[in-house]
Amino acid sequence: MKKKIILCLISIFSVFIMIFSLTGCSYSTGNQDATVANFVQGTTPYETLKTFVTKFPDRTSTITYSVDKCKDVANWISEQFESFGGYTGRIDTFNYENSYTEKIETAYNVVYKKESASDKKVVIGAHYDNVFDVKYNNIALCSDGTYNNGVGVATLLELAKVLANKTFDFDIEFVAFGAEEFGWYGSGHYLNNQTDKDNIVLMINFDRNAIGDYVYMYSSEAETKHNQFFYDVVKENNLCIADLPAFKSQAYSFDFSNYLYLHEANYADSQMFLNEGINIINFVSMNFKTFEVVESDGKSDIAYTEDDNFTNVVKRLGGEDAAKTTIDKQINSAISSVVYAFEKENFLQVMTDSKANGGFEGLANAKIITIVNYCILGFGIVFLLILYFVLRVKAKKHDVYINTVYGRVNTTTGKIEQNGNSANQSSGNVGQVFGNEFDSQQGNAGRVFGDEFGSKDNSVNTNQNKSDEDKTKDIFGDF
Repeated sequence: MKKKIILCLISIFSVFIMIFSLTGCSYSTGNQDATVANFVQGTTPYETLKTFVTKFPDRTSTITYSVDKCKDVANWISEQFESFGGYTGRIDTFNYENSYTEKIETAYNVVYKKESASDKKVVIGAHYDNVFDVKYNNIALCSDGTYNNGVGVATLLELAKVLANKTFDFDIEFVAFGAEEFGWYGSGHYLNNQTDKDNIVLMINFDRNAIGDYVYMYSSEAETKHNQFFYDVVKENNLCIADLPAFKSQAYSFDFSNYLYLHEANYADSQMFLNEGINIINFVSMNFKTFEVVESDGKSDIAYTEDDNFTNVVKRLGGEDAAKTTIDKQINSAISSVVYAFEKENFLQVMTDSKANGGFEGLANAKIITIVNYCILGFGIVFLLILYFVLRVKAKKHDVYINTVYGRVNTTTGKIEQNGNSANQSSGNVGQVFGNEFDSQQGNAGRVFGDEFGSKDNSVNTNQNKSDEDKTKDIFGDF
């Protein structure tokens, strides 16, 4: 019985350790109190978000009825950058093959740059398109994409406004990507036309980075210096950003044919840069739990549903005042972490030294991560099975039975499994246990078991009135 209890405890403990290690030992939600956070001043994230999604609810990167709605969006974003001052830019038009419409579609990247004397560059991006004009299960979504990705555009513009009058020893290039929803075409087009990719020391991306329970910063599946650098800035300023757990469930079903190991923290334009070996920081707002990720605990996900609209988001967050507090807190945490990181004297040096994925490009980009995660689970299960059978066999191996005056006794458990019925059994069994010299010596039995066994007749009468527990104690002591 004791060994079975120990086996169960070991199994439970092993499963606990395995799950704990997979979900990340250092997982912390961090500070979530906006009143103690050191935010940069002069931002209006909630108002910018409301203006953007209300003015442009349909930002689908397709041409329907000969109306190019994304062109108007791109022009408006360009106007915002022009109003900030300090940037030079353009609208970059490109074509892509849309698998949904089965047509060659036109899309736009809005690109604005702050120059420096250095050849090093930081790219900051967010996609502005949504899926308003797309049907899912024959139902038009018609969502304005407040969560996906109005919050990203609001963060991009507010950050650009804060940085407009600051100078740094590296270039900063803001990019509002088009055609992300149909396959990261905007970021792909941008990278394909870069002649100085080796000089990009960091790509910062905002995608669904507010409205969920927590804001996270993702860099790769391996630890990196640049990610730690940003988290140090977050902790120094009490910003409201949580740690990501080590294990993150996949965005899609288990499939070794996929080139990338994808989960919700890296399913964004930033992954295209990571594939090129460029350092990334992707801001995303969700709730990563054990073996799953949700947007908000206890609520249904809204991305790619008709509920992803400003009116519903405000209601979801508890009304306008509560919604403003949450959205401002989460967006300002992202903005502040970037501004304070840029202002560090060693920022450029750390970014330059930090190779993408800490030198483990294969672990960050490839399907091997999927294999590793499932191998960990597999090895854990095999270990527990081996442990169970080894201890089980070992326990059975030590089960020894002896015959006594009370019957057949299991020396492992101390239980009597066959009772003695007669005086003859009492006398004979004594000899089987202690040697034949005791078979006919009733007095010797008394010397072995106590005076109550000095007489055969007394032993029979007394034994019949004793419980199994008392009998066991008579033989073995306090078992």
